[in-house]
Amino acid sequence: MEVFRLTPEVGKKYFTAQYTSTQGKWPDIRYFTTQELRYVGEFRQHVSNGYRDNAHHYDIFYLDGKEVIVEYTYEGTTCFKEDRGYKDKIDV
Repeated sequence: MEVFRLTPEVGKKYFTAQYTSTQGKWPDIRYFTTQELRYVGEFRQHVSNGYRDNAHHYDIFYLDGKEVIVEYTYEGTTCFKEDRGYKDKIDV
């Protein structure tokens, strides 16, 4: 399934997964995952602590009134897929 290395937009809802393969070459790389997508809800904010190799990045989402944290991997494999109203469907 194709996933995207994107910057979430406040108020939009997302799924997340780590990409497991790529296709093409920069700047036209496409990202794919064999993992199950995890629904994380509505994006609220991005947090960054530190800098360079010591930086720690994570996003805060809200789902069912609870905070959900998505941490970015050091390798840069964290991806998202926007929920466009198909949260409960299998083929996203």
